[in-house]
Amino acid sequence: MAKKTAKKTSMIKGALEILAKEKNVAIEEVFSAFRESLIAAARKYMKLHKNIEVDVDPDTEDIKVVLRVEVVDDFPDYDSALSPEDVEKMDEHYMLEEQAKEYHPEAQAGYMLEIELPFDNFGRLAIQEARQRLKQRMNEVERNRIFEIFKNKIGTLINGQVLRIEKNNAIISIGSNVDAILPNNHRMSKDRWKIGQSVKAVIDSISEPSKGVGAQVVLSRVSKEFVRELFKQEIPEVYDGTIEIKGIVRIPGYRAKVAVFSRDDRVDPSGACIGLKGQRIQAITRELNNERIDVVHWDPDPEVYFRRALGATNNVNIIKTFEVPGFNPPRTVVVVGDEDVGVVIGDKGQAVRLAGLLLGKEICIFSESDWTNSSEEERETLIHSQDPRTVVKKAASLDTLFNSKENTEEPSPSGAINSDE
Repeated sequence: MAKKTAKKTSMIKGALEILAKEKNVAIEEVFSAFRESLIAAARKYMKLHKNIEVDVDPDTEDIKVVLRVEVVDDFPDYDSALSPEDVEKMDEHYMLEEQAKEYHPEAQAGYMLEIELPFDNFGRLAIQEARQRLKQRMNEVERNRIFEIFKNKIGTLINGQVLRIEKNNAIISIGSNVDAILPNNHRMSKDRWKIGQSVKAVIDSISEPSKGVGAQVVLSRVSKEFVRELFKQEIPEVYDGTIEIKGIVRIPGYRAKVAVFSRDDRVDPSGACIGLKGQRIQAITRELNNERIDVVHWDPDPEVYFRRALGATNNVNIIKTFEVPGFNPPRTVVVVGDEDVGVVIGDKGQAVRLAGLLLGKEICIFSESDWTNSSEEERETLIHSQDPRTVVKKAASLDTLFNSKENTEEPSPSGAINSDE
């Protein structure tokens, strides 16, 4: 009989170890779940809600299910502050003498009643319930494991593999039996993947597991953190902290501005980020589906910083700039030479829009001729307009593009800058 028990115990232990490996969780957690399932089955078998424990012999590793209660002639007086649930929980450890005699004729008050329960006899329904509880508990353990692994990895870059597409959302395998979701609104418009294709993204968020619902890892390719992580991956000076990224703004898939600053005077931050013949920045641009990236050399001097963020090199003729009071964020009017308006505004107005976001300003661009030919009254009307984009005629029809605020994240007040120095 002992050999049979040992063999059965060995089989159980082996099965639990396989389960732990499949679920990628510690064997202790699997055994804890197994213990809970046996207790539930034993209570169903005995039709008795009392303290049942699962003992494991440290030498033989034999598993025993034991009813263990103290026999009393009356239940103890509990603290009146205890809740009914707490009282019921404490009652599990006691059994009245009359009931205890049904299990042991000599049971009396003060006696510690211990009865080994053969789980072979629990019955088919009880065993099925034990299996179901074990499955539920393991699913819960796995959900908690996923949350614990990823809750501190928000914003980090991952490499995954496309498993399938569901309702335009990509389901991505990110290792350790974990599937993440890359929602359609976190994908760039030019993203096109096949099943099995490798994908880079950042972990955008993770939901806490709730009853019956596991932790959901959400990925993103449109956040500014995705650009930041790509810079860390491709540019050693950014990875080791020599170059600091001061701010990032972007219109995903179209254009971005990244402000950088070097903590080492010997390192040119713009040149290091662009790389020899543009190799470093091109690697990032390819991953972003040819999204154009302006690397802005940040400067503590607001005027220098402003010109760089605007992309204004020494060849661009800036006639004048001034602040318009009474606006939040601040509004700045810039008058440029007629031939430079297109350069400053950029394709579809993206350059001036991103410069404003990078600086935390609304920027209104006037050509020199428009400014000169406008009356004082017309100028006042334009610069105080509720929508400063009406000033920029080329950008006047870009409401659809510019109203997508999810794609253009503003930096902190410390700001950032541009590589067109």
